[in-house]
Amino acid sequence: MYSELTAAGHDDFVIISAAQDSQGEAAAGKLFDKANVTYHCIVDATHKISTLFGWVNVPSAAWIDEEGRIVRSNEGVYAGEHTIKMGVASMSFGGTAFADATRDWVQKGADSEFVWSAEELREHLKPVSDDTLLADPTFKLGVHFVNDGDGERAQRHFADAQRLSPDNWNYHRQGWTHKSGGHALRMWSKKTKAMRENEPEKAYYDPMGLPGEDVKQSSQVEWIWTTLWRKLRGS
Repeated sequence: MYSELTAAGHDDFVIISAAQDSQGEAAAGKLFDKANVTYHCIVDATHKISTLFGWVNVPSAAWIDEEGRIVRSNEGVYAGEHTIKMGVASMSFGGTAFADATRDWVQKGADSEFVWSAEELREHLKPVSDDTLLADPTFKLGVHFVNDGDGERAQRHFADAQRLSPDNWNYHRQGWTHKSGGHALRMWSKKTKAMRENEPEKAYYDPMGLPGEDVKQSSQVEWIWTTLWRKLRGS
Protein backbone atom coordinates (compact mmCIF):
# COMPACT_ATOMS: atom_id res chain seq x y z
CA MET A 1 0.00 0.00 0.00
CA TYR A 2 2.87 2.38 0.85
CA SER A 3 4.62 2.02 -2.51
CA GLU A 4 1.30 2.24 -4.35
CA LEU A 5 0.38 5.56 -2.73
CA THR A 6 3.81 7.14 -3.02
CA ALA A 7 3.97 6.12 -6.67
CA ALA A 8 0.68 7.97 -7.17
CA GLY A 9 2.27 11.18 -5.93
CA HIS A 10 1.31 10.99 -2.26
CA ASP A 11 4.89 11.19 -0.99
CA ASP A 12 3.73 13.15 2.07
CA PHE A 13 2.10 9.97 3.37
CA VAL A 14 4.33 8.29 5.97
CA ILE A 15 3.94 4.87 7.57
CA ILE A 16 5.57 4.15 10.92
CA SER A 17 5.34 0.52 12.01
CA ALA A 18 5.95 -0.19 15.70
CA ALA A 19 6.35 -3.79 16.82
CA GLN A 20 4.86 -4.15 20.30
CA ASP A 21 7.05 -7.06 21.35
CA SER A 22 8.50 -7.47 24.83
CA GLN A 23 11.16 -9.78 23.38
CA GLY A 24 12.54 -6.78 21.54
CA GLU A 25 14.79 -6.73 18.51
CA ALA A 26 15.66 -10.42 18.86
CA ALA A 27 12.08 -11.37 17.96
CA ALA A 28 10.64 -8.46 15.96
CA GLY A 29 13.76 -7.52 14.03
CA LYS A 30 13.78 -10.82 12.19
CA LEU A 31 10.26 -10.19 10.89
CA PHE A 32 11.10 -6.71 9.63
CA ASP A 33 14.24 -8.00 7.92
CA LYS A 34 12.38 -10.89 6.29
CA ALA A 35 9.63 -8.60 5.02
CA ASN A 36 12.20 -6.22 3.51
CA VAL A 37 10.00 -3.28 4.46
CA THR A 38 10.41 0.12 2.80
CA TYR A 39 8.90 2.28 5.55
CA HIS A 40 9.94 3.34 9.05
CA CYS A 41 10.05 0.52 11.62
CA ILE A 42 10.73 0.59 15.33
CA VAL A 43 10.62 -2.03 18.08
CA ASP A 44 8.75 -1.04 21.23
CA ALA A 45 9.72 -3.64 23.82
CA THR A 46 7.93 -1.85 26.70
CA HIS A 47 4.62 -1.29 24.84
CA LYS A 48 4.89 2.44 25.46
CA ILE A 49 3.01 3.20 22.24
CA SER A 50 0.09 0.94 23.14
CA THR A 51 -0.07 2.64 26.53
CA LEU A 52 -0.14 6.14 25.02
CA PHE A 53 -2.80 5.30 22.43
CA GLY A 54 -4.86 3.03 24.70
CA TRP A 55 -4.52 0.02 22.41
CA VAL A 56 -5.21 -3.46 23.76
CA ASN A 57 -4.51 -5.59 20.69
CA VAL A 58 -2.31 -5.80 17.63
CA PRO A 59 -2.34 -4.79 14.91
CA SER A 60 -3.75 -1.40 15.81
CA ALA A 61 -3.27 1.90 14.02
CA ALA A 62 -3.86 5.62 14.23
CA TRP A 63 -4.27 8.16 11.48
CA ILE A 64 -2.42 11.37 12.34
CA ASP A 65 -2.96 14.38 10.11
CA GLU A 66 -0.56 17.16 9.08
CA GLU A 67 -1.43 19.11 12.24
CA GLY A 68 -0.50 16.21 14.49
CA ARG A 69 -4.10 15.40 15.36
CA ILE A 70 -5.34 11.83 15.68
CA VAL A 71 -8.27 11.58 13.28
CA ARG A 72 -8.88 7.86 13.58
CA SER A 73 -7.70 5.11 15.91
CA ASN A 74 -8.82 1.53 15.30
CA GLU A 75 -8.46 -2.07 16.39
CA GLY A 76 -7.91 -4.94 14.01
CA VAL A 77 -6.32 -3.05 11.14
CA TYR A 78 -4.81 -5.15 8.36
CA ALA A 79 -3.47 -4.16 4.97
CA GLY A 80 -4.79 -7.33 3.35
CA GLU A 81 -5.75 -10.96 3.79
CA HIS A 82 -3.13 -13.33 5.19
CA THR A 83 -2.62 -17.05 5.82
CA ILE A 84 0.10 -18.41 8.06
CA LYS A 85 1.15 -22.05 7.91
CA MET A 86 2.13 -23.57 11.25
CA GLY A 87 3.13 -27.19 10.70
CA VAL A 88 -0.09 -29.21 10.60
CA ALA A 89 -2.18 -26.08 11.18
CA SER A 90 -2.87 -22.81 9.43
CA MET A 91 -4.49 -19.50 10.31
CA SER A 92 -6.21 -17.05 7.98
CA PHE A 93 -6.97 -13.51 9.03
CA GLY A 94 -7.22 -9.91 7.89
CA GLY A 95 -9.06 -8.03 5.19
CA THR A 96 -8.79 -5.03 2.88
CA ALA A 97 -11.36 -2.68 4.47
CA PHE A 98 -8.85 -0.63 6.46
CA ALA A 99 -6.38 -0.35 3.58
CA ASP A 100 -9.15 0.87 1.28
CA ALA A 101 -10.23 3.48 3.84
CA THR A 102 -6.61 4.61 4.29
CA ARG A 103 -6.24 5.16 0.54
CA ASP A 104 -9.37 7.31 0.63
CA TRP A 105 -7.98 9.36 3.54
CA VAL A 106 -4.58 9.88 1.87
CA GLN A 107 -6.25 11.08 -1.31
CA LYS A 108 -8.97 13.27 0.27
CA GLY A 109 -7.51 14.29 3.62
CA ALA A 110 -10.01 15.88 6.00
CA ASP A 111 -12.75 15.44 3.37
CA SER A 112 -12.59 11.65 3.66
CA GLU A 113 -15.79 10.21 5.05
CA PHE A 114 -13.72 7.92 7.28
CA VAL A 115 -12.11 10.71 9.32
CA TRP A 116 -13.51 10.93 12.84
CA SER A 117 -14.47 14.07 14.69
CA ALA A 118 -13.02 14.69 18.15
CA GLU A 119 -16.28 13.45 19.66
CA GLU A 120 -16.21 10.23 17.62
CA LEU A 121 -12.61 9.62 18.63
CA ARG A 122 -13.50 9.98 22.32
CA GLU A 123 -16.32 7.49 21.88
CA HIS A 124 -13.86 4.89 20.57
CA LEU A 125 -11.35 5.25 23.39
CA LYS A 126 -11.16 2.35 25.81
CA PRO A 127 -12.69 3.01 29.24
CA VAL A 128 -10.15 3.47 32.01
CA SER A 129 -10.54 2.10 35.55
CA ASP A 130 -8.30 1.76 38.59
CA ASP A 131 -7.65 -1.86 37.58
CA THR A 132 -6.64 -1.06 33.98
CA LEU A 133 -4.40 1.75 35.21
CA LEU A 134 -2.68 -0.62 37.63
CA ALA A 135 -2.41 -3.36 34.99
CA ASP A 136 -0.08 -1.29 32.81
CA PRO A 137 2.82 -0.84 35.26
CA THR A 138 2.24 -4.40 36.47
CA PHE A 139 2.75 -5.71 32.95
CA LYS A 140 5.83 -3.55 32.47
CA LEU A 141 7.29 -4.93 35.69
CA GLY A 142 6.81 -8.39 34.17
CA VAL A 143 8.81 -7.29 31.13
CA HIS A 144 11.50 -5.88 33.42
CA PHE A 145 11.87 -9.15 35.33
CA VAL A 146 12.01 -11.16 32.10
CA ASN A 147 14.90 -9.00 30.93
CA ASP A 148 16.48 -9.35 34.37
CA GLY A 149 16.38 -13.14 34.09
CA ASP A 150 13.74 -13.66 36.80
CA GLY A 151 11.13 -15.60 34.83
CA GLU A 152 9.19 -16.76 37.89
CA ARG A 153 8.59 -13.24 39.16
CA ALA A 154 7.85 -12.05 35.62
CA GLN A 155 5.09 -14.64 35.21
CA ARG A 156 3.46 -13.54 38.47
CA HIS A 157 3.31 -9.97 37.23
CA PHE A 158 2.02 -11.02 33.81
CA ALA A 159 -0.74 -13.04 35.50
CA ASP A 160 -1.68 -10.07 37.70
CA ALA A 161 -1.83 -7.75 34.66
CA GLN A 162 -4.04 -10.25 32.81
CA ARG A 163 -6.36 -10.48 35.81
CA LEU A 164 -6.58 -6.70 36.22
CA SER A 165 -7.27 -6.11 32.51
CA PRO A 166 -8.74 -9.34 31.07
CA ASP A 167 -9.69 -7.73 27.74
CA ASN A 168 -6.17 -6.52 26.99
CA TRP A 169 -4.88 -9.09 24.53
CA ASN A 170 -1.40 -7.56 24.54
CA TYR A 171 -0.92 -8.52 28.19
CA HIS A 172 -2.11 -12.06 27.55
CA ARG A 173 -0.16 -12.79 24.38
CA GLN A 174 3.05 -11.18 25.56
CA GLY A 175 2.98 -13.03 28.85
CA TRP A 176 2.35 -16.32 27.07
CA THR A 177 5.21 -15.88 24.59
CA HIS A 178 7.77 -16.11 27.37
CA LYS A 179 6.95 -19.80 27.79
CA SER A 180 8.17 -22.18 25.09
CA GLY A 181 6.73 -25.35 23.56
CA GLY A 182 3.79 -23.76 21.77
CA HIS A 183 2.35 -22.43 25.03
CA ALA A 184 1.30 -19.08 23.53
CA LEU A 185 -0.67 -20.64 20.67
CA ARG A 186 -2.42 -23.10 22.98
CA MET A 187 -3.41 -20.38 25.43
CA TRP A 188 -4.56 -18.02 22.67
CA SER A 189 -6.71 -20.78 21.15
CA LYS A 190 -8.17 -21.61 24.56
CA LYS A 191 -9.03 -17.99 25.40
CA THR A 192 -10.54 -17.14 21.99
CA LYS A 193 -12.60 -20.36 22.07
CA ALA A 194 -13.91 -19.51 25.55
CA MET A 195 -14.81 -16.01 24.36
CA ARG A 196 -16.75 -17.33 21.37
CA GLU A 197 -18.64 -19.81 23.55
CA ASN A 198 -19.25 -17.71 26.65
CA GLU A 199 -19.32 -14.16 25.29
CA PRO A 200 -20.47 -14.43 21.65
CA GLU A 201 -21.39 -10.74 21.63
CA LYS A 202 -17.79 -9.72 22.31
CA ALA A 203 -15.48 -9.13 19.36
CA TYR A 204 -11.78 -9.93 19.29
CA TYR A 205 -11.28 -6.60 17.52
CA ASP A 206 -13.54 -3.58 17.89
CA PRO A 207 -15.68 -3.11 14.76
CA MET A 208 -14.35 -0.29 12.59
CA GLY A 209 -17.59 0.49 10.78
CA LEU A 210 -15.93 0.36 7.36
CA PRO A 211 -17.40 -0.86 4.04
CA GLY A 212 -16.55 -4.49 3.34
CA GLU A 213 -15.37 -5.12 6.89
CA ASP A 214 -15.47 -8.64 8.28
CA VAL A 215 -16.60 -7.97 11.85
CA LYS A 216 -15.73 -11.56 12.80
CA GLN A 217 -12.18 -11.44 11.52
CA SER A 218 -10.75 -13.01 14.68
CA SER A 219 -9.25 -16.22 13.36
CA GLN A 220 -9.27 -19.79 14.55
CA VAL A 221 -6.46 -22.24 14.13
CA GLU A 222 -7.33 -24.66 11.33
CA TRP A 223 -5.82 -28.13 11.70
CA ILE A 224 -5.39 -30.52 8.78
CA TRP A 225 -7.75 -33.03 10.36
CA THR A 226 -10.38 -30.28 10.90
CA THR A 227 -10.46 -29.60 7.17
CA LEU A 228 -10.63 -33.32 6.37
CA TRP A 229 -13.46 -33.79 8.86
CA ARG A 230 -15.47 -31.00 7.23
CA LYS A 231 -15.01 -32.63 3.83
CA LEU A 232 -16.12 -36.01 5.18
CA ARG A 233 -19.19 -34.54 6.82
CA GLY A 234 -20.11 -32.74 3.62
CA SER A 235 -19.70 -35.81 1.44
